[in-house]
Amino acid sequence: MTARLEVIVGPMFSGKTERLIAKLHRAQYARKRVRIIKPAHDTRTQGFIASRAVLPDGTTEVTDRLSAVMVRSEDDFHRIVKPFDFDVLAIDEAQFFPLDTPLRDSLGWFGRAIRELLRDKRDTNLRIIVAGLDMDFAEEPFGPVPGLLAIADSVEKLTGVCMVCGSDAGYISHRLISDEKQLVVGDAGEYQVRCRSCYPPPRKAR
Repeated sequence: MTARLEVIVGPMFSGKTERLIAKLHRAQYARKRVRIIKPAHDTRTQGFIASRAVLPDGTTEVTDRLSAVMVRSEDDFHRIVKPFDFDVLAIDEAQFFPLDTPLRDSLGWFGRAIRELLRDKRDTNLRIIVAGLDMDFAEEPFGPVPGLLAIADSVEKLTGVCMVCGSDAGYISHRLISDEKQLVVGDAGEYQVRCRSCYPPPRKAR
């Protein structure tokens, strides 16, 4: 075996975290040591990752959850992984890790740290599983996720159900509120899954 990177992408409400948690339960059944982290920027769930179901009234409820360590900086990340006391490293909502300003590459510090960890542990059974949005609300690449797709050993691209026409082809998280910033944390009240036909492109380039 060699160290490997798996990436799970798709719009909001496509089941990315649900898929990630299923992989982690399976790893735990196999008695693998699991470490889960997530960016502190995601204030919806502090200290855990959670799969959620959208209810008929538009709200969401947690269906499963696992404890996670919140990462606020590159130093946090290196401190957490340095002991290498895990077989599986899982990262949820990876799009919230920022790229460099000014832009240096498509990976940012987080993507470069993942690549370096894979290089350092290439002769081990390390398994890294990253889940996140590959596109933002304006159909633009989102954070380090597209760069990680390029170096991944395997990729799962999920879709959701379009919340307008009901087709099983939802591919983007359409923002319902007026805010041009890329990093806006929200839930079912702020975003909808849309198919390509029902998605209104931005009126002007950002």
